[in-house]
Amino acid sequence: MTRPLRLVVYDKTDTARVVVPRLVRRADGSVEGTGGLTRFWRLGGVYHRALFRADGVLGASTWAEALDWAAKLAEERGAPIGELQAWGHGGWGYMRMGETRLDAASMVGALARQIDALCTHLAPGAIVWVRCCSAFGHEAGRAFARALADRTGARAVGHTFVIGFFQSGTHSVAPGEEPGWSEREGTLYGADGSPVGADTSRADAPNTITALRPGLPAGW
Repeated sequence: MTRPLRLVVYDKTDTARVVVPRLVRRADGSVEGTGGLTRFWRLGGVYHRALFRADGVLGASTWAEALDWAAKLAEERGAPIGELQAWGHGGWGYMRMGETRLDAASMVGALARQIDALCTHLAPGAIVWVRCCSAFGHEAGRAFARALADRTGARAVGHTFVIGFFQSGTHSVAPGEEPGWSEREGTLYGADGSPVGADTSRADAPNTITALRPGLPAGW
């Protein structure tokens, strides 16, 4: 039996050169101004290959490019996809790849064809991991998690916190399941009780892994 592929795709467009990164926390759960993370994601791809945890790695500038590549590679190799990790920037309920977004609307709209093609190549029990800041945070993130799992038929994995070396609020949901985490996890609130952004990952936060961990812990 052919072993399912483990693939990594990262945003190749974040190439700004900065001496001191400036972090700006936004009200949609995203963090902007980090600058130049593509070089670290590229190194991460090398790391995953060295551990034999990635059968293919691609830097992509759009979600269409990323999804087309994954489906084409699976077809060329005659093997299903067991794990697709995507690295880039995100916020509550979405993940970016360049200027394009993966969210509940794009999965049935602009990216519907690419999602359909990907689904035909996913192995039973496959996971699709949006390894970005806070995509599963707040209620928009819980809705996105459900939509991603139901649309792909795969276990959807993501985070409720802003991630870096520490990656907190790591959760997954299977098709047809309800998210098992609170909408408040990883969310910062103002004095009036309204959400003001996503919290930063730390070692003692719920469900924390590090950037050096290639796969999802069992049961998560």
